[in-house]
Amino acid sequence: MGVARPETDLTPVSTSTLQRGTPLVHYGLTSDATHEDALDTASGVVAILVCHGMGQQVRYETISSIAEAIQTEATELGGTSAPVQVHLSYDKGAFLARAELQWSDKAKVDHAVHVYEAYWAPLTEGEVTYRDTILFLLSAAWNGLQWSKLFRLSSFERWMFDGRKRMQIGRATFAGIIAVLVFLALQVALIAFVLLTLAQQYRTLLAMPLPAAGSKNFVLVLLSWLGPLFPGFEQLLRPESLGAWLKDAACLLLWIAAIAEAFLARYFIIQYVGDVAAYISPYKDSKFDEIRREIQSIGLNVGKTIYGFGAPQATVPHYRTVVVVGHSLGSVLAYDTLNALINLDNVSEKIDRRDVVARTRALITFGSPLDKTAFIFRMQARTATEWVREQLAASIQPLIVSYKDYRPPTFEWINIWSRMDIISGELNYYDDPERTPNVPPCVQNKPDPEARTFLKAHVQYWKNHLLRQELYRVVSGSAQGG
Repeated sequence: MGVARPETDLTPVSTSTLQRGTPLVHYGLTSDATHEDALDTASGVVAILVCHGMGQQVRYETISSIAEAIQTEATELGGTSAPVQVHLSYDKGAFLARAELQWSDKAKVDHAVHVYEAYWAPLTEGEVTYRDTILFLLSAAWNGLQWSKLFRLSSFERWMFDGRKRMQIGRATFAGIIAVLVFLALQVALIAFVLLTLAQQYRTLLAMPLPAAGSKNFVLVLLSWLGPLFPGFEQLLRPESLGAWLKDAACLLLWIAAIAEAFLARYFIIQYVGDVAAYISPYKDSKFDEIRREIQSIGLNVGKTIYGFGAPQATVPHYRTVVVVGHSLGSVLAYDTLNALINLDNVSEKIDRRDVVARTRALITFGSPLDKTAFIFRMQARTATEWVREQLAASIQPLIVSYKDYRPPTFEWINIWSRMDIISGELNYYDDPERTPNVPPCVQNKPDPEARTFLKAHVQYWKNHLLRQELYRVVSGSAQGG
């Protein structure tokens, strides 16, 4: 990408808007500094649309993480980076911020990237209950158990690439679902026990008279009054023996650990799995349909701005190359957003089309549950009527309709995953099973060797080399990976 320049000094990208703001913070139209001549390179500025994952995300956090990953890789490869600039515009009824990166690589070739974010976290806050999430997980598990077999290969069918395709289910799937159910049952039981016990202890506490504020040794009296919440605490203050004290201390620590684990587990189920329930459940009728539509609208609106849909030609961003990125549940939104943008191109008048397929360089998913959404989180077709429904559902997913039309040689789908990440996995259910896996135009599944801590692996990708390398490769125009 780009042309060589003899100088290593980098001029700011947003030269047209520097009169409003400062050299590093500026304002203007979204189209500012997106033209091919905004930087002296052959292919202009690359745009990245990133969709964050589940949980309570902080606004602009994913923009910062993507920017840091690209800058770190550029520096490690011997490049010279300019300070990150930020640009604020107003589009489709909302303010839209982006980070602007610019660097010169080791060969003195200049590169520029604009990073945008589809931020949807507030939409699910407080909307999903503990009960909703548990019922969602039980329903998904039951669906998976119906189609898998214990330690035997099995299969299910889905409509893709103009026909019914038989997708293989692994031998360990049934056992894996059972293991998750057992773990979930233990967590639910522990949470129920802790909450019921604390409720009983709280009632006991309320029945006791409050300690007098001026009493002798007030602190000890207060701690003694709180004793019902911490069984064995009073014995620690008046131990009968060292052995008894150690036993009471161990029991108290175990109880405190049980409380902490129960509340953390409940928080995780509501805040993280709850987001999945809110977004995935609407594959069949549910009370979360509106939330799902709002989340999709956020991704689609940012995508429409990047590709220039619905804007006068003078204010259309001129990104010749766009990369769509999604982490965790955000990978499902990224997939849905890219499909929606392609569909928008397909149904628009010729003058309003924005050539989405040709301009999209890559879809990068990591920590992605997309295979699970294609299997255990969906309704399986059984009758002829349901197969018509499946065909209609496939029509809004052009990425599984045609390789020739929607996955050209200029596009690649990269999926980064880890065996230690129970949320993610290889994506095998988005390609024709008769094709050679992991070879373009099929999804390229790439295991991350550095994401090796159980459970924590789900968030380790951000700091690891593989994601940085893939991001840098696709935005800098390096050779396509295998």
